[in-house]
Amino acid sequence: MDEMEGKKFGEWLVLKYFPEKKPGKYYECMCKCGEIKIIPGVTLRAGRSKSCLDCSRFDKNNYTQYIGKKFGSWTVKSWKGNKINKNGHKADYLFECECECGNKSIKPTTDLTRKNASKICPECAGGGGNFESHGLTESGVYKSWGSMMTRCYNPNSINYNRYGGRGISVCSRWKKFINFYEDMGDRPDKLQIDRIDNNGNYEPSNCRWVTSKENNNNRYY
Repeated sequence: MDEMEGKKFGEWLVLKYFPEKKPGKYYECMCKCGEIKIIPGVTLRAGRSKSCLDCSRFDKNNYTQYIGKKFGSWTVKSWKGNKINKNGHKADYLFECECECGNKSIKPTTDLTRKNASKICPECAGGGGNFESHGLTESGVYKSWGSMMTRCYNPNSINYNRYGGRGISVCSRWKKFINFYEDMGDRPDKLQIDRIDNNGNYEPSNCRWVTSKENNNNRYY
């Protein structure tokens, strides 16, 4: 019996000496998750490998760094385990997240941290969500609401830097289209939504319908 057999190095348990692999001494090891791998003895003794890649990258304790953090309009509420890829390996953390509008969704880490990922729920992006039954998805007021939400919360929007990128947001009440419609009513023909204080947020006390020319005169540069 080789002296290394039965010893633990980090999360690796040395099962047996593996003479088939040379030069040097290699060992068949099992990680705490059950994965088997052939590892050089010098690597184990030097502590250069303490677990398999999955366990090293997705250690259960690492998920805590995300809890409570905000990514766009999403707030991470709780860990829901790991996404498993087609090879049966852990591929990503899964989290229950809540949007500022109240919608909840299970999202992988990459959907939250990827640079070009949308940081808002479909409803906030103007998709209509649960309110498509209002019958106004083709109306001017609905399109204005969707554009407003997109430029404030979608980093991929061409206008994001002039709105969400500089801190302009939509009040919590208006994150639901039906509330926006109740406060602003139908959009008058050929008018646009405008913020009276161009450094203020989208909210009932700071918004009005104006012409395109009036809107341009009040635009932030």
